Amino acid sequence: MKKRPTPVGADGNKHCLYHQNMGHTTEECVTLRDKIEELIRVGYLKQYIKTAPTELPRRRGPSPAPRRDRDRSQSRPPRRPDNRSKYEDQRHRSRSRSRDRPLRGRINTISGGFAGGGSSTSARKRHVRALRSVNNIQATKKSMLPITFTDDDFHAPDLEQDDPMVITVEIARYEVGKVLVDQGSSANILYWKTFLQMDLSEELIIPFHEQIVGFAGERVDTMGYVDLCTRLGTGRDNDEKKVRYLLVDANTSYNVLLGRPCLNLFGAIVSTPHLTLKYSNERKKIITVRADQKTERECYATGLRMYPRVPRAKIPRSEVAMADLDQRMGTEDRIEPHGRLQPARLGPMENQVTTMAGGLDPVTEDGLRRILWQNRDLFA
Repeated sequence: MKKRPTPVGADGNKHCLYHQNMGHTTEECVTLRDKIEELIRVGYLKQYIKTAPTELPRRRGPSPAPRRDRDRSQSRPPRRPDNRSKYEDQRHRSRSRSRDRPLRGRINTISGGFAGGGSSTSARKRHVRALRSVNNIQATKKSMLPITFTDDDFHAPDLEQDDPMVITVEIARYEVGKVLVDQGSSANILYWKTFLQMDLSEELIIPFHEQIVGFAGERVDTMGYVDLCTRLGTGRDNDEKKVRYLLVDANTSYNVLLGRPCLNLFGAIVSTPHLTLKYSNERKKIITVRADQKTERECYATGLRMYPRVPRAKIPRSEVAMADLDQRMGTEDRIEPHGRLQPARLGPMENQVTTMAGGLDPVTEDGLRRILWQNRDLFA
């Protein structure tokens, strides 16, 4: 593992052999602990795991009984074995072996969009490395109002249900129904047919050509993205926030799909047994958005039918290439460089270069090139 520099303000009396820097001891290293637990779960490090002692094997033959007891037992009829207790004992041993059996491996899901650090490779690398850093001097705490669900939140006609969460939202001052709330999606999706019905200007579309990936590995092309003011529900007390939607041309019974980025932006909590969504608005009031069970089942039944694919409409606009869409930038415009630029090499290959400001004094330019070279692993 590459040695990391010790952050400013870290405890210089503690050294971690795993990260090879100061700030905490090896015994206190949370990342190392998680790595060891992960290896144990997938079946490694068995020789270092202490297991409970097993019972001694029983003798196959019966132990010799005293002579007096043998004579007494000969006058009794032979006793039938207790088949029930034998069966329960075998079942208990089978359950114990299945619990002790190690995992065969781990399967993760793959998604796409702007969540997970961003759309570029370098942004995703930074997102993964953020959790590996254990030297934060002071962590920022997030505060939210307590949100609870009670029996009063049960509102669906059929309480014994496994229906999806489908609500009505307000997008760009349009009341949009058949909006699927999907906590497993890493992107908010506005379907192309819905965008056309909203009669919005195509000038709002920002080019974006990254694909999104489904559970089965299928890839779906995107037609760009738009930032639209969104209100969960239709109440006037509901907050309105700017949400980023990927435009996708797909055959679906839903108009919009709200994923984790939108839910986290509002701080919304979803309870599928109650078919209810709640969040706290800017005035510290709990807003409740209820799903429509009838619409849910209609959309679900319609989605199982097969429809012919509608040809994708061509957007008459100039194509602008986007170099990087970083999640940390939020919805703000990217800052464009000003003035003359010059290349800065990051590796032995000709294509391993980036750009830096030109016209710097020699000391500043040399220091900047040294910093870029020392942190060249941050670049894709």
